[in-house]
Amino acid sequence: MGKTSRLILRVLVKVKVRPRSVLPGRQRWDIPLMRGRPEVAKLLAIRLENASGVTAAQASPVTGTMLVHHTASLDQAELGRVVRRTVNTAVGEARARAGRGGSRPGPGAPAGGVAAVVAAFGVWSGLLRGR
Repeated sequence: MGKTSRLILRVLVKVKVRPRSVLPGRQRWDIPLMRGRPEVAKLLAIRLENASGVTAAQASPVTGTMLVHHTASLDQAELGRVVRRTVNTAVGEARARAGRGGSRPGPGAPAGGVAAVVAAFGVWSGLLRGR
């Protein structure tokens, strides 16, 4: 296993996502990957807000938590799948970018300022280095 593969595996193993508080229509999630990374927090919030049934997502890079407001049609388990899928997709895209050495955002990436930051590659390469 190469150096890059080991780094990617380390990041994937460290990605932990768990619910902190669950109320009808509102859940707070611990996503330590966001802590100290405002660009990552903003990207994940934007992606979650685009998910079906999610009405708002507010990320805190200080605490590493995400507050998600959702419709009644999303139950706790389904929202959990959405949150985990969003985080895993972002990490997977970072891995793909690192593997091909490119900086283009993947399909479905938000346009504008956040995409420009992510496309700069620094955010995700820092994740892959464990920073």
